[in-house]
Amino acid sequence: MQRAHVGEVDYLRVIGLVSIVLIHSFGFYLSMPVSGPGARIFQELVVDLLRFGRYIFMFVTGAVLFYSYSGRQLCVKSFFGRRLKSLVIPYIVWTAIYLWIQYWAKMVSWPNAGAFLVSWAKNLLNGGAYSHLYYIIVSIQFYLLFPVLLALFRPARRRLATGILLAGGLALYGIYFFLLEAHASQVAAMAAGTPWAGIVNLFVAYKDRIIVSYLPFYLVGGLVGLNLDTGKKWLAGHGLLINIGLIATGGLMVGEYFYLYRHLGQSWYLTVSVFNPAMYVYSWAVILILFRLALTWEKRRSLRPLVSLLAANSLGIYLIHPAVLYVIHSYFWPVGYVPGTLLVILDPAAAVAISCLISYLLARSRYTRFIIGEAGNLSRRLGAPPRPRPVAEQRESVPRLSGKVRSGVMG
Repeated sequence: MQRAHVGEVDYLRVIGLVSIVLIHSFGFYLSMPVSGPGARIFQELVVDLLRFGRYIFMFVTGAVLFYSYSGRQLCVKSFFGRRLKSLVIPYIVWTAIYLWIQYWAKMVSWPNAGAFLVSWAKNLLNGGAYSHLYYIIVSIQFYLLFPVLLALFRPARRRLATGILLAGGLALYGIYFFLLEAHASQVAAMAAGTPWAGIVNLFVAYKDRIIVSYLPFYLVGGLVGLNLDTGKKWLAGHGLLINIGLIATGGLMVGEYFYLYRHLGQSWYLTVSVFNPAMYVYSWAVILILFRLALTWEKRRSLRPLVSLLAANSLGIYLIHPAVLYVIHSYFWPVGYVPGTLLVILDPAAAVAISCLISYLLARSRYTRFIIGEAGNLSRRLGAPPRPRPVAEQRESVPRLSGKVRSGVMG
């Protein structure tokens, strides 16, 4: 069976990737002095409004996987073997690399090699070697769960199922935000000494890297993948509704920022929480409008060469760019003056370009391609139309980074 590559998802991948790089770039400068309050508001609003990247990749991953494997039998051995090479092995390598970056930056230290190995093993389990690696942990969990979902997730009334998933996700994020974030200490104190204490503490500490936290995005994406043509028609025919949704939810996000954070003094951690119900509905509005725009961009194909290159190396860029930003911020910008208005463009652009170049070069050698996994298995020619591949070879999305904006805040 052959299935054509869904070109529109490449645009979503790239936009999600760029949004995450921008967050990490701008997040670095939030800890530095600025020329005035206007510049600080601009930085904070950009970080707040760009925190949809992880959800784009979850949606795309669900859509592509269900689209690729619907109507055919899944070879479990082949499926997991490919994930081992394209995701798990690169994750093991980059966990070690980022631990050494932390060591070089004097953020951690180990008395001996044994202590390093213990730290390495611990961080492989919790994704804590660097802030963006949490997403790989979530992706691995989803891939482990996918064969079960593929067999069981077959709703007959798919519009109703979509509505239930969207409403259920909003309720879930409301619980997360108000109980596990805004009142986490009180909830933990209430649960102390009860059989629920361990579960509560687990969700409070690791809710951002547990698959259940993101299932609405994966599963709604899966429903779109199962009904791709219907979904495209719906997007094409509801432009006004989608635009209104983005304006309304974007206005809600901005209003929350000024009222709760600027006026009432809400913590920055809560302001940029990815589990904020306002962020949840805003992220869906962003996904819808970007998907609709991608339909037009894919028809015009003027951006296809650049998008193909970045999408093919998206996992490599995701894994590499925090290291590139660390080098840039530590050794390049401090030695010379760069105007702030130029820096906000050069910094993320340099991170994407350099990371893409490194990923591309690593992918060209059979001795290094394992370091970047998925990108090393791709051979798309720059500017060439994507060729149809077997269903099992449809590329799944592995997003990108969402890291610290301020201490303790994940992207």
